[in-house]
Amino acid sequence: MRVAGEAWSRAGTAVDCRDCDASADAVAAAVRTSGAVATARGDELRVFAPQPGALHEHVGAIRPGTTLALRPALAAAERTRPGTVDGVAALADAREALAAIEVPEVDVAGARERVAEAREAAEAVRADVAAARGAVQAREDLDEDVTVGRERLRAAVATASERETELVAAEQALARERERAREARDARSRRLALEDRVGRLERDVRANRVDAVWPAFRAAVAAVPGGDERAVGREPGAFAGEDATAALAVARVADVSAPLAVAVDRFDAPADARRVLDAPVILATP
Repeated sequence: MRVAGEAWSRAGTAVDCRDCDASADAVAAAVRTSGAVATARGDELRVFAPQPGALHEHVGAIRPGTTLALRPALAAAERTRPGTVDGVAALADAREALAAIEVPEVDVAGARERVAEAREAAEAVRADVAAARGAVQAREDLDEDVTVGRERLRAAVATASERETELVAAEQALARERERAREARDARSRRLALEDRVGRLERDVRANRVDAVWPAFRAAVAAVPGGDERAVGREPGAFAGEDATAALAVARVADVSAPLAVAVDRFDAPADARRVLDAPVILATP
């Protein structure tokens, strides 16, 4: 990696930037971005290194007063290590099945309204047909010319046929929309069930990840400066020590390629931090 200011540049797997007033937060921000960030002096700071992963959200900046959600951090650390834990494949399958569910959009109310409008139109034209037929019959009874009346009747019948066709189409569309509504309800039910399954599997996998690295975390706590193995409880996730100690131990447990910003006064030199944490390190100010 390479760390660069406006007038200086330092490279290696362990770099000391404390004399540049580069805070841990500024360094961590520079690790996350491809651009420059400002130091306490107002200088620009850039870090050229591999991009960080989810682990850096937990231990990317380790300083006095660090707060750490230990179980999520351990789960993130386990994900960087080779191998897998129980439940990962089942979780992937459940997520894939959940993503594949499509809930169709339905508008039963709109389809029902269109049926009502089509039925009203058809009934109105039926009345026109009856009136035209009655007029023709009346003129025939009087032995009068019915040519115009028959034309009106034929037109009314043709219009009535069109309206009946439209009504049938609207009723069929309503039936299809009701079927789609049933499919949508079924899809939503499957989606809810899969969401519950995914949630359960996520919790199980997180727990399995924490269980898998708990012995390594115990050993890491004993290995980092200021650590005390007695602070590590028997139950995974139980830790009575400082969060900064836990963060250092999590970093040691993980397989880290992006640099960590370390601002705790526990290492005499950057190389010591690099060796203990087994990760690229940038020493920074708190």
